[in-house]
Amino acid sequence: MPRSTRDALVALLVAVAIGGGLYWIGGHASLAVVTGICWGCGLGVTARIGQLYPAYATGETWDDKRWTGLGVGLVSLAALVGVSPFLPVSSALRLELGFLVVGAGLASYATGTMAVLERAVDDGSSTPSGGATPSADDD
Repeated sequence: MPRSTRDALVALLVAVAIGGGLYWIGGHASLAVVTGICWGCGLGVTARIGQLYPAYATGETWDDKRWTGLGVGLVSLAALVGVSPFLPVSSALRLELGFLVVGAGLASYATGTMAVLERAVDDGSSTPSGGATPSADDD
């Protein structure tokens, strides 16, 4: 199975599992569907970045990881503290909202990264590892 097909299938399965699970837990269809879409798109774009631009994985030093750490920390803060037990909502809704915040954060980070990478490659200021075409194992 080609890597791009496998990645898309995994993203779709995760989206359906999260959306279906949240609907089963909380019963809010629109919230479950949107959360599933966020998670599926976020994972799909993340897999695509790993396939097309493997040289752009976050590096090992603090200079490379500081912005990723800040983004992850703020999304986690919003999901865990912002949607806190002090809100006058049920525990099921609080769980659904937490998943939505994390999924939206994942999708936002992945799509923002892809936008910057495509612009850098199109401008000629940078080239991805192995060229702009998908890897050989994609076929």
